[in-house]
Parts: sequence; structure tokens; C-alpha cells
Amino acid sequence: MSEATQTAPGGGLRRALPGIFISVVALAVLFYLVDFPVFIQSLRRAHPLGFVFSVLAFFGTLMARSISWRTLLREQVTSGRAFWTLNEGYLLNNVLPFRLGELGRAIIMRQTAGLGFWEVLSTIIVERIFDVGIMAGLLLGTLPFVLGAESARGAALIAAGLMVTGFAVLFLVARNRPATLRLYDRLLGRWPRLADWGRAKLQSFLEGLAVLTEARRFFTVLFWLVLAWVFNIAWYGALLWSFVPNVTPLMAAFVVGASALGVALPSSPGYVGVFEAALVGALSLFGVDAAIALAFAISAHVLYLIITIGLGAIGLSRDGMSLGGLYADITNRKPAASPD
Repeated sequence: MSEATQTAPGGGLRRALPGIFISVVALAVLFYLVDFPVFIQSLRRAHPLGFVFSVLAFFGTLMARSISWRTLLREQVTSGRAFWTLNEGYLLNNVLPFRLGELGRAIIMRQTAGLGFWEVLSTIIVERIFDVGIMAGLLLGTLPFVLGAESARGAALIAAGLMVTGFAVLFLVARNRPATLRLYDRLLGRWPRLADWGRAKLQSFLEGLAVLTEARRFFTVLFWLVLAWVFNIAWYGALLWSFVPNVTPLMAAFVVGASALGVALPSSPGYVGVFEAALVGALSLFGVDAAIALAFAISAHVLYLIITIGLGAIGLSRDGMSLGGLYADITNRKPAASPD
């Protein structure tokens, strides 16, 4: 084993320490602020039927997401392949830092379906852009009703404008792929080795963006992702009903937007701490007691982890892969590697 390989895990741990610190602080503050007996009582009184409905809706989210990703991949893989790889990526995000599960999804799809790494990665980036736009619209669209702030409507319009601008830029890049490659060659003309290394990757990446130039495929992806977010609101709302009987669709939608924003912050693997803090903060705007909100947040997080880790582990077993092997593949991708 080389020295570089030996030191890699330690270096990764050091880079992950700030996120772990944030998670620990968030959890410490939450448990300091809540009434612990009320927290325990809330867990004991939670209605089990809400958990059942939330699990069913959660699977709806996963199915809709796998269909949208398969559409982005131009149906080059089966629905099952997209479903299992998606959950394998979630498993990696839960146990590895820096959202390495996104890279893991591209590596798994390359190894199991023979698709180019950069082509697959571009579809994941497009998916994330869709998600950011939907999340911003959901959060900022509900904020005026939560706070009664008219100024938040302007923020929602700004977010929508930024999303449209981002898609417009990607559309122009995808529509003018030859021109983009010529610009790349011109900019890196002085560094031929670097240009040669990156050109094939860029070309594969641009092929993955081509979906943005096809109106029918674009709106198909948008439909399934919006449906995935609807299922998301449904499973959060069903679980929240177990703890807060007077839950409303507005409350569930706002909580989903807040949770999506919370997990975007630096944290330990699995978004521990920041996820709970985001949900408790969001529910405080509706007057929900912090202890009850924390009981719901931890239940939601545990449910998410059980399902995604369980399905991800099944997927890895089916594919004959291991977490250690995938982590090595992710961290050892070098410039000398093949341009797929």
C-alpha cells in the first residue's frame, strides 16, 4: 500500500471535522433548549398510522426520482438500475462526507451499465439544478404565508429568475456543444496535456446536458421531480401528523423546504444535527413546542436513514460492491484515469 493511500483516510477525516463539529454543536444546542421529558412523551404518544403513511409516500418519492433520473439518462438503463443506483448514492451520502454519494452514483452507473462517468455526472448536476429551483420556489413561495411578509414574494421571484437564468445558460451550452468545445480548446491551447485530459470529459459532460435541448424530455423530468417533491411533502406531513394533529399542507410544505435548505449546510455524514435544527426552527414559526418538533425531526431522520441505508445496502449487495471499494474508487480518481 502506498503512502498516499495510507494517509488518505486521515486527510479525509480532517477535512470532515468542521462539518462534524457543526453537527455536534447543533445537537447539543437542541437538547439544551428542549424539555427532555416532553420530548420523550412526544415519542411515546406518536400515532403509528402516520409512520405507515409516511413510509408509503417515501417510496413514492424514490420511485418518482428514479424515473426522472432514467429520463435524464435517455432510458439507457432499466428502471430497476436507476432505482438501486439512486439508493446506493443515498447510502454513500449517509456514511461518507462531502456528499460523495453523487460521485458514487456516477461510478456505480459506469461499472454496472457501462455509461461514461462524466455523462452520468452531468445528469446528476442537472437533477440538482431542478431540485434547487423547486426547493427555492417551495420555501420562498410559502414564506409569505408563514411570516406574512410581502417582501418574501420578491425574494421568491428573484429565486425563480436565478433558476430560469441558470437553465438558460445550460441550454445555450448544451445547444452549442461544438462552440463550447472550440472555446475550451482556445482557452487551454497553451496547456495541451491538460486540454487533452479534459476534452473527452467535457464532451461526455455536454452529452449529458443535451436533455435540456429536448422540450418533451425536459418537461417529463420536471413532472417526475415535482411529483417526487409532492410525495416528499406527503411523507413529511403524514409523519408530522403523528406528533402535531393540526398539521396543515402549508406547514408540511414549509418544513420540506426548510429541511432541504438545512441539509445543504456543512455537517457530518447523514446531515446529523443540521437536519434536526432546520425542522425545529421551521416548526417554531408555527408555534410548535421545540421538544415536540425535535421528536418529529429525529423520527423523520431515523426513518430516512433506515430506508435509504437499507435499500442502498441491498443495492450494493446485488451489484457485488462494498463501501470501502467505492470510497477508494471515488477518492482515487486521478488525471491519468480514463476519460469516461
